[in-house]
Amino acid sequence: MKRNYVKKAIALATISIMMFSLAACGGSADTGSARASSTADAAASGATVVKYSVTFGASGTQADGANALAELISQESEGRLEMQFYPSSQLGDKAATMEGLQNSTIEMTECAATDLSAYDDIWSVFSLPYLWENGDQAVQVVQDEAVKSVLDASAEANGFKIIAWTNIGSRSFLNKSRKVNSPADLKGLKIRCMEDKVLADATNAMGAIGTPMAASDVYTGLQQGTLDGLDHTPSVIVSNGWEEICKYYSLTEHFTIPDPVFVSLSWFNTLSEEDQNALVSAGQKFTEKWNNEIWPKATEEGMKAMKGAGVEITEVDKTAFKEACEPVVDEFIAGASGGQKNLYDLLVKTAENY
Repeated sequence: MKRNYVKKAIALATISIMMFSLAACGGSADTGSARASSTADAAASGATVVKYSVTFGASGTQADGANALAELISQESEGRLEMQFYPSSQLGDKAATMEGLQNSTIEMTECAATDLSAYDDIWSVFSLPYLWENGDQAVQVVQDEAVKSVLDASAEANGFKIIAWTNIGSRSFLNKSRKVNSPADLKGLKIRCMEDKVLADATNAMGAIGTPMAASDVYTGLQQGTLDGLDHTPSVIVSNGWEEICKYYSLTEHFTIPDPVFVSLSWFNTLSEEDQNALVSAGQKFTEKWNNEIWPKATEEGMKAMKGAGVEITEVDKTAFKEACEPVVDEFIAGASGGQKNLYDLLVKTAENY
């Protein structure tokens, strides 16, 4: 009896905390009630909750992927694991979320591979422009056993266990000012980039003014003139509504950065072997579903939506953009650590097989 009372008390406390958190983040009453009900149901059923904390929004391609992942986790674990989706940085930004994984207060997240450079400098290699032919090649290379073993070891040394890899395509320039055919056309344009020195340097080398900024601030930045544009892929652009403001998209495809999905290693180690296997299996199936079904369809639909919104899409000769970036790559390699050089050589060599 006492144990049941404690469980009920914990469930009620969790509901209160969730409703307060959603209200603070602008969540609707219906969403808050649904989240609280889900938490209570998980507590009552004895399912292990897997909190999935991400920066992307509650709708769009990446949210569709999150829902597919939740379903796979439930299926593979036969209901013993229940993923709960926390979009739009509800549980904190990337840094706070990763700290939560290290402390086992958050179970799962995803991010650009470059974000892991905060923990091990080898991940900065993924920032290099024109490292891959396309996103398909990138996700195949990172799953190659020789590469996978290096990346898994780095992630686990820092408290993370990678369970999936997702193709997020190749970023191209979107702006609200003018058509971009060559690096010269980027001159003076303030282009948002992720908070990474190599990404900013490469953006600058191509002629723009690299402006690090959180993705959540981009729409306002475009409205207020803090930004003239950004670089991303069609489906992500449409998911965020950036095509409403920016009407020029140039297919430079300069950065190709796959996203790992990973869990807290310390939390993972508390699971039974059966649940560990179920989570890994769900991750593998999600990798296949995302890369072969969800992402290709989303990219096609994103391009159609951009055209429908009046965005002018320009095919460019990438040669000039690649040449502009070469000094950035050369400088990176010249100053690279041993680990960075080894990973760079391994990625380049392995890419020849794909």
